[in-house]
Amino acid sequence: REYVSVFDAPGPRIPGGGHRHRRHVHVTEYYGRVLVGTPPQAFDMVFDTGSGNIVLPTVKCADEACGAHRRFKSAASRSAVQLAYEDETPLAPGQSDRDSTTITYGTGRLTGEYIRDSVCLGGEAVSEGKACATLDFLGVITESRFPFIELPFDGVFGLGLGGLSAGPHFNFIGQLRANSSSRSSDGAMFAVFLRHLEADEDSEMSFGGYKPELVKDGRVSWLPISRSDAEDKGYWLVSMRAIYVGTHRLGQCGSTRCLVAMDTGSSLSMATPSMAGELLDAVGVDSNCPDLRRFPTLRFELEAEAGGTFDVVLEPDDYMEVSEGSCSSTFQAIQLPPEIGPMWIFGQSILRKYYSVYDAEHWRVGLGVALHSTKRRFNPAPATPPHPSVPREACEDDDQDMMKSALPGCKSFAHMGYCKRFPPLAQHYCRQACGLCSAPGGEEAASNVTVHSDGFVVSHASRKVVGYKTSEM
Repeated sequence: REYVSVFDAPGPRIPGGGHRHRRHVHVTEYYGRVLVGTPPQAFDMVFDTGSGNIVLPTVKCADEACGAHRRFKSAASRSAVQLAYEDETPLAPGQSDRDSTTITYGTGRLTGEYIRDSVCLGGEAVSEGKACATLDFLGVITESRFPFIELPFDGVFGLGLGGLSAGPHFNFIGQLRANSSSRSSDGAMFAVFLRHLEADEDSEMSFGGYKPELVKDGRVSWLPISRSDAEDKGYWLVSMRAIYVGTHRLGQCGSTRCLVAMDTGSSLSMATPSMAGELLDAVGVDSNCPDLRRFPTLRFELEAEAGGTFDVVLEPDDYMEVSEGSCSSTFQAIQLPPEIGPMWIFGQSILRKYYSVYDAEHWRVGLGVALHSTKRRFNPAPATPPHPSVPREACEDDDQDMMKSALPGCKSFAHMGYCKRFPPLAQHYCRQACGLCSAPGGEEAASNVTVHSDGFVVSHASRKVVGYKTSEM
């Protein structure tokens, strides 16, 4: 499924110091069904090769944004294990001390605890053909109203490599690779087809192989990825030899190859300010573009297997977006943390044109020109339907978890006057006994600024960065 949002952003400055035009930027997220627990609980989650963790709201979260989405209930899963620390130590009976992680997502924030359970992709029931693994994930216990209240999906499903995850058992791809290595060389492979925004077709993701019928000539070109870079940084990184704007070669990726991350979670394609700036200066992007044909063809020369090369070629209508008489490039400068280093990020603006295959078993990425439908939809960017209605969860007490932490049952907890003395415990475990079953009180002030972002930064109390995802604003 697809979630398309449009927001205004400043366009390039008009020569001579005039005011900037406003430009429309399309932000697209692709999400699908994920099953968690035993018996399985179904959630809609964004698939993101640029992050390495699974983030899912839980019933412990009483915030309004959590209540608008499906929430994971550990007590209803026979296979759920609560984890005390990031090192995957199980929570001992009666133990209340445990690690938590805070994530910033655009203008929003969320905090979660660590949980381990079975995770399967696709459909409404677990079957033999599904991609499944036992994983650690972040169970959200509190989150801000914006932007989460507006999103139609429940959580984020990271498809990045080990370096982007909080630990080995948090990484779906690593666990899939370990589980499938003895059965099939394609078990740790998945492929992504992103529909053209004007085409009458659907995006899709395939696990356990790729679909030749979705790529020109029925095959992809394989690009090797550095295992050390992938395990360190966590991105699906390939090497780039050169960038051409028309016939002009830019002065980067010479003796030292450029790194390129394939990121299905980023709408735009990005690079550090100096790298992106050189490209945009050579293209000559400004807000006045009555005719896209005046812009040059872009060619990115990537390293392929056996010493070969593969060219990603973009025509002006592939990398320029026009709206209300002005235009802007789908390339954007982004400041990356020093520990990540300079790199290019190829987002959906490129991955729509190129079908991409991710092979963790052989440490490579496959690219080929995607075969899009020639039939056009009447409305290329339909309004996203509201989030499917979810039966309201019963407001009930969680005596089981209270007892595990050597605390009294919820009725005794309320009788002793602890509801007001310990509001976090009341909200998380004893809502019924403490009379907190109504929606959280107090309307928040309406915000007139909405930021749609497709990334997040994961940090721990020790300030260790366990995952990085760039924001588009």
